[in-house]
Amino acid sequence: ELSSAFDASACEQIWCADGSTAAGRLEEIKRWWGSLCIRGPQCGCRPKPSESVLIVGEDCLRLAKRMFGGSGVGVAGEGGRHLGAVLGTGEFGRGYVEDGVTEWVGDVEQLSGVGRVDPQAAYAAFTGALCHGWTFVQRTVPGISELFGPLECALRHGFLPAVVGGGVSDVERGLFALPVGLGGLGISGPVEGSDFEFRASVGV
Repeated sequence: ELSSAFDASACEQIWCADGSTAAGRLEEIKRWWGSLCIRGPQCGCRPKPSESVLIVGEDCLRLAKRMFGGSGVGVAGEGGRHLGAVLGTGEFGRGYVEDGVTEWVGDVEQLSGVGRVDPQAAYAAFTGALCHGWTFVQRTVPGISELFGPLECALRHGFLPAVVGGGVSDVERGLFALPVGLGGLGISGPVEGSDFEFRASVGV
């Protein structure tokens, strides 16, 4: 009901269960935001300026801050997080991914400790939850495969040995990357898989 109240020709819009996104000229987005703040509460949607970010190019940053000054909406000139991925400059995107890799390496190291005690539980946690964090980023951000080198090292030298109970050779690493249906563990290499995930996402 709320999404139909907006002129679809004004700016590109995405509506989710608990949020929305718009893309277009600053004037269009300003009108969209104003309408959302007025009409939203009538439909049970209460916009939160403190949790909203306007991402613009550096050439529009000053104008955007002036137009949205006092609204409570954050204005970013380099980029920002969007639905678990990232929008912005290439440098900002790489920094975002590098921070994510650092966090995921820490998670893998913690899970490796669990794997030495309960390998099945560690394996289930990895395949059922942890690995999907970076898979999503790989599907939405291009050209980042080399940034996943530290994560592959954590998998190759920490997690996999903990789960299988010993060192992992190059041949074994390749086998463990295969799907379970083909005799592997379904633990693909994050470096080799990054570009593939992005191409597959674009092709859907």
